[in-house]
Amino acid sequence: MENYRPHSPPKLADRFLKWFCKKELLEEIKGDLHEVYFEETNKMPRWRASLFYWVQVCNFFRPFAINGQNSKKTIMIFSYLKFAKRNLVKHKTSAFLNILSLAIGTACFTFIAAYVYSELMYDRFHKNADLIYRVPIDFVDSKGHRLPDATTPPALAPALKRDFPEVAAAVRLFPGWGENFRFETAEGKQFFESKFLRTDSTFFDVFTFPFLHGSAQSALNAPDQIVITKKVALKYFGKDDVIGEKIALRGSEGRSYQVSAVLEDLPEASHFHFDFLTKIDFDGLEQRWGWYNYYTYIKMNRGVDMNAFESKLQPFYESYLNEGEEYYNIIYTQPLTSIHLHSHLKWELEPNGDINSIYIFAALGIFVLLVSCLNYVNLTISQSVRRFKEVGVRKVFGANKSGLIGQFMVETILFAAIALISGFIITEIAFIQLAPFLGKQISLLSMDGAIFMLVVGMVVLLIGLITGIFPALHLSSFQVVLAIKGLRSSSGSSIKKMRSSLLIIQFAISALMILAALVVHQQLEYMQGVDKGFDPKQVLVIKNGREIENYHTLKNELLNIPEVQSVGRASGVLGQLNWTTNVGYPDPFLMNYLVIDPDFIETLELEVIAGRPFSKEITTDKEGWTLMVNEAGKEELGLADDQIGESIPLTQSEDSIIYGTVVGVIKDFQFTDLKMKTKPFAFFYREEAQGYINLKVSNKNISTTLMAIEEAWGKVAGGAPIDYFFLDQVYEGLLKEEDLLSRLMLGLTLLSFFIAFIGMFSIANIRLKDKTKEIAIRKVLGSSAYAVIQLVISKFLLLVLAANLISLPVAYYFANRWLENFSYRTTLDLDLFAISFISTLLVVLVVVGGQSIRAALVNPVKNLRQE
Repeated sequence: MENYRPHSPPKLADRFLKWFCKKELLEEIKGDLHEVYFEETNKMPRWRASLFYWVQVCNFFRPFAINGQNSKKTIMIFSYLKFAKRNLVKHKTSAFLNILSLAIGTACFTFIAAYVYSELMYDRFHKNADLIYRVPIDFVDSKGHRLPDATTPPALAPALKRDFPEVAAAVRLFPGWGENFRFETAEGKQFFESKFLRTDSTFFDVFTFPFLHGSAQSALNAPDQIVITKKVALKYFGKDDVIGEKIALRGSEGRSYQVSAVLEDLPEASHFHFDFLTKIDFDGLEQRWGWYNYYTYIKMNRGVDMNAFESKLQPFYESYLNEGEEYYNIIYTQPLTSIHLHSHLKWELEPNGDINSIYIFAALGIFVLLVSCLNYVNLTISQSVRRFKEVGVRKVFGANKSGLIGQFMVETILFAAIALISGFIITEIAFIQLAPFLGKQISLLSMDGAIFMLVVGMVVLLIGLITGIFPALHLSSFQVVLAIKGLRSSSGSSIKKMRSSLLIIQFAISALMILAALVVHQQLEYMQGVDKGFDPKQVLVIKNGREIENYHTLKNELLNIPEVQSVGRASGVLGQLNWTTNVGYPDPFLMNYLVIDPDFIETLELEVIAGRPFSKEITTDKEGWTLMVNEAGKEELGLADDQIGESIPLTQSEDSIIYGTVVGVIKDFQFTDLKMKTKPFAFFYREEAQGYINLKVSNKNISTTLMAIEEAWGKVAGGAPIDYFFLDQVYEGLLKEEDLLSRLMLGLTLLSFFIAFIGMFSIANIRLKDKTKEIAIRKVLGSSAYAVIQLVISKFLLLVLAANLISLPVAYYFANRWLENFSYRTTLDLDLFAISFISTLLVVLVVVGGQSIRAALVNPVKNLRQE
C-alpha cells in the first residue's frame, strides 16, 4: 500500500492532445507520454508528475503534429499575431505602459507566489512526509498555565514504537542546544560547529536526506560513526569522498569519530538542519521520563486513523508518569509538513515561519496583480476610440463578431505573454538581489522552478484571458456605420461608469495597501522601541565559554582592555536560550531561568528594584537555592516585600519541601518573543556558571576592541577559535518575521501605487484628448484656465475620495485584527489614515493637475483648427 499510486494521466491534457494532434500520430505520442508518466509517478509525487505530463503534451503543440483541420485556425491565430504586432508598434507609448503595468503586476505576483510556495513546501521532500509526525508535550502547571513545548523525555520514542503497532518507526533528536563543539581533523585543523545532532539508528527510516557517499542502512550502526554533509567534507578534507576519515570531538565530551556517510547539502526547506549526525550513546535513557530535552518523531503505517491514535496517547503517557505529579502534561502529534508555518512552541529546533504572514503575502500578491489587470482593462477601454474605424472596416469586409473577439483576445494574450516573460526575468533578478534579506535561495530556473513557472504562467495567461474578455466584447460590438465614422455607440455612458468604477477599485486597493504598510511599519517601530528593561547594545556574548578551563585568567585579561567595562557568565542567552523549572509552593508554576555568576547583573545593567544583587562575598548566596526574580516572578510567587531575603518554601520534591531565598527583585525585562507580555523569570546563583561569557563594551573603537578581545582569548584558549555575537542581534532576530513583512509590504505598496500612477496618467491623457474641443470652446467663450483645470480634476478627486471611503474602514478592521496578535501594540492614530488619503490625493493633483494645466494653457484656436 505504501507505494500505491493511481495510474491515470490528467484527462484534460489527453483531451487537449487529441484535439490538436494528427490522428496518425496520436496513438504513438499518447502511448509514449503515458509510459513516461507511469515512470515519473514512481519517482515523484503525483501532482508533480501530472504537471510534467502537461509540459510534455504542450511540447508536442508544433506544426508537424497539428492536424489539418486545426491548421486553418493556426493560420488565423498567426494572422492575429501580425495585426497585434502592428498595433503594438503603431501605439508604442500606450503599449509600453500597458505591458509595464502588467509586467510589474506579474513580477510581484510571481515573486510572492514563489516565496509562498517555498514556505509551503517545507519538509515535503521526505519520502512519505504525510506519514511523519512530531510528538510534543505541553506543560500545564497547577494554576492552569500552559507552556507549549517541543521537547520530550528520551524514553518516549522507544515506548511509542514498543506499545503501538500503528507506529512504523520512531526516532529521537538531541541537538547541541546552541553550544559550539570543537572538532579536529587528523591534520590538526580545528573548527567550532553548532549544527551537531545526535539521533537514533532509525533516523533514516523516518527522514529522507540524499546520500552522496555511504548508505542509510549502515550510516549510524555504531556510536563512533558520524555522518557529515558535503560542505563539511570539503571544508575539513578538501574533497567529498571521505568515508573512513577520522574527526575528533574535543572538550568534555571528547571522542573520535569515523566518517560513515556524506550527505548532499541539506535542503533549505527543512525545519531543522545539521552538519554532523551521530548516534545517541547515553546509558539508561529508556527509563528517563522526567528529562525533557529530546525531540520525538514517529512514522505511521499508512491507513492509520490519527484521531483514534491521538485518543490513546494521553492514557499511554500518563501510565509512565510518577504518582503525585504536580503538573499535568498534554501529549499530542504535529504533522511534519505543518511544523514550519503552524508551530511556535518553546524550544523549536529553528525559528519557524508564520502562516498568517503567508496569508498576508498571498493577499498582497493578488492585490498587486489585480491592480495591474484592472489598469490594463481601463486603459484598453479608454483607448478603444482609436480602433473604431479599424473595427468598422473589418466588419465591412466580412469579419464576424467571434473573429473580432478572437483578434482582440490574441492581442491580450500577446501582451500578457510579454508581461509574463518580463515578470519572470524581473523576479529572478529580484531573488538574486534579495536572497540575504529573505534568508533563503529561491530560483525559477530549477526543475521545481520550471514547473512553478508553468503553473504561474497558466494562471497569469488565464487572468489575461479573463481581463481581455470585456475589452474584446466592447470593441467588437460597435455598429458598422458608427464605427467607420469614428463615433461611439449608445453604450458610451455605461463605459464611462465602468472606467470610473475600475479606477475606484484600483485606488481603493492602493489606499488599503498604503495604510496596511504604515500600520505594520509603525508596529515594528513600536516593538523595537519597547522598554526591554536593559540595553542589549554593546553587550558582546562569547558562545564557547565552556572551552576555557581557567575562566578567571581570561576574565582578568578581558578587564585589562580599557573598553571592556564588565564581564559576567550565564548558562544561556537572554532572548534566545533559557530553561524552565517548576517553582512555587503549594501551587507550583513554570518559571524561566538562567544560572549566572555574580557579575552578570552588572554586565547587562539589569535594574534591581528591591533587595540586592548576588554577591560572592556573602557565603549564603553560594549555598542552596539562592535566586533573584523579575517583577512578574515576584507576583506569581505571591512574594511580599518583607519576604525578600528570607527563606521561603520554594518548591517541593518527591518527599520534602525545598526552601530558597529570593535576595532581590529585578525590573521586568524582555527575554522572549516581543509579541508576548513579560513572563516570570529567575536567576540562580552559581559562581562557576558556564557557557556564555557576556562583556559590556564601550561603543568607541569597536574594531580595536574586538581585536583586543580576540588577542586576550588567544592567550588563554590554547588555540581554540573564538565565536561571538552582539546581544542586540538576538533581539533584532525576534522581530525578523515582522521586519520581513514590513519591508515586503512597503515595496509592494510602492509598486501598486506606481501601477495606479501609470493608469491615472494614461487615462487622464486620454480624457484630455477627448475633451480637446470642449476645452477650446470653453476658453473661447471666456472660461479661465483655473475653471478648465477644475473641470477636469474635480471628477478624479471625487473618484479618489470614493476609493478612500471604501478602503479605509476595511483597512481599519483588518489592521485591528492583526494587532490583536501582539501584547505590546501601537494605536491606530488618525494621522495614518490622513497619510493614506493624502498620498492618493497627491497622485491626482500631480498627474491630472499637471496635464490639466498643460491643456488649459494651449491656444484654443490651434485645437479648434485641428478638430
